[in-house]
Amino acid sequence: MQTPFLLSEISDFSFGFTTDQGVRYVAYFLDYSYMFLDYPQLSDRIYTFNIDTHEGDADMAQGDDRIGATVVSIFKLFFEKVENVLVYVCDMSDERHEARKRKFDWWFWKYNDGTIIKEDGIAIVEGVEILNSLLIHRHNPHLMDIILAYKTLNARADEK
Repeated sequence: MQTPFLLSEISDFSFGFTTDQGVRYVAYFLDYSYMFLDYPQLSDRIYTFNIDTHEGDADMAQGDDRIGATVVSIFKLFFEKVENVLVYVCDMSDERHEARKRKFDWWFWKYNDGTIIKEDGIAIVEGVEILNSLLIHRHNPHLMDIILAYKTLNARADEK
């Protein structure tokens, strides 16, 4: 694996890094337990992941494999706590959600060492497909229950 960019911890579950092209990213995890309210025994420690460009033009850093390696490093820090669960939702606001999904899938395929299980899903809300993925440590004691809840939430997304 390539050496990732130097991470700075901004706060709990929030990290920043800057590429050689001067593009500054902030990657962070937000509480996502409200989506799992029907599963109170599982909802604790469920987060969503976001990565935003804070400075520079992200197009300048396209193709830089060190970005993916850095995101994987952030995930490893996050999953040091085996019971953490991550739901990744592909942002649709600029119509680039399919490209984001492909990149995310590529990073997962390229860097996963087998400790993380990924389930892909599509939630349909008001006729709009929302691409998402569940990432969970293979040793999470609630693994099968969380996967089932995730699949159920995607299937019933339009009911909420």
